[in-house]
Amino acid sequence: MEKALNRNQKLILSSVSRNLNYTASAFLRKLSKESGIPLSTLKLNLKILKEEGLVEYGRVGEPRPIKLTEVGKIVLELLDYRENVNDIGDCEKSVLEEDYRELLSKIRSKIVFEIYQAKMGHLPSSLSSANIIAAIFQVFKPNVTESKNSFILSKGHAAPALYAVMAQHGILDDYELAFLCSPGSRLQGHPDKRFLQEVIVSTGSLGQGLSVGVGIAIGKKLKNVEGKVVVLLGDGELEEGQIWEAAMSASANNLDNLIAIIDRNFYQMNGATEEVKMLEPLSSKWKSFGWDVIEVDGRKIDELVYILREIEKHQKKPTAIIAFTERNGGIEHIDRKAFYYIPTYVEYVRIWREQIG
Repeated sequence: MEKALNRNQKLILSSVSRNLNYTASAFLRKLSKESGIPLSTLKLNLKILKEEGLVEYGRVGEPRPIKLTEVGKIVLELLDYRENVNDIGDCEKSVLEEDYRELLSKIRSKIVFEIYQAKMGHLPSSLSSANIIAAIFQVFKPNVTESKNSFILSKGHAAPALYAVMAQHGILDDYELAFLCSPGSRLQGHPDKRFLQEVIVSTGSLGQGLSVGVGIAIGKKLKNVEGKVVVLLGDGELEEGQIWEAAMSASANNLDNLIAIIDRNFYQMNGATEEVKMLEPLSSKWKSFGWDVIEVDGRKIDELVYILREIEKHQKKPTAIIAFTERNGGIEHIDRKAFYYIPTYVEYVRIWREQIG
């Protein structure tokens, strides 16, 4: 939601964070006097912030101080983070950007290599997920022996992205990427736990991953085991009813250890999601099922990493992150609206040169 905040809404959030037990009415009167912004304008923007789940306050007959929700705190911290990044020196900032750029270039190159070698695979879906999976592994280091955190790739057709990130972290050897979908290979077209111990759930049948994630999250709570359960969903699979049954169960069981990330690239195999089955307003849907919701630019791995770290520290409810992505993963030579795409040799070389330089 933070991407849509206007100047008045940002001012309200920042001011609420410093509020000293004022009710909403008293807070708005004080802020209007200090800022010179009309009271009616502030009231409208505060109402929007409450509807988006960023602030909470009482009502007529039941007064209570206005305050930020946990999601509101995370959004405000993200805004502060952006300002801090903008304020650091150009040299330090360029080093930070270059580190992430180099990391993602290596991951994207690995994805393209896998699919070119295999002559099969879902390239656009893998590229749109690359930043998200990279951020998940950077923060949670899931599914390895020493980690308490679990990761499920519900959109199993993005397996090449998972394998590329695992190789980047040294979990897989790079040479294995040449054998995607090959007989006897550990790297199947969809993640298969029979071949890879770091895959805790075999996926591929869309719509099922969140249900398994709910079960694992409940199990952790029953056993008093720490750690998060992260499920990466495609936006197309949100058309499956089982997703929403799982969402209800997560809320009913107050699973504050469950994170669902939606790869919101607006396309699925049969076309644009909003033409196949309209998903919007997606944020409101998740909120109506009792989840906290945060929208983020999924093309920016630094923001994904920051958001995940903040959720890890402050999560109070099951949390959905809607990550807006592009199906070409930032590679110019691939159509952003591509559905199923295998590069030719010439295209492969062009992409490789663009990524490696």
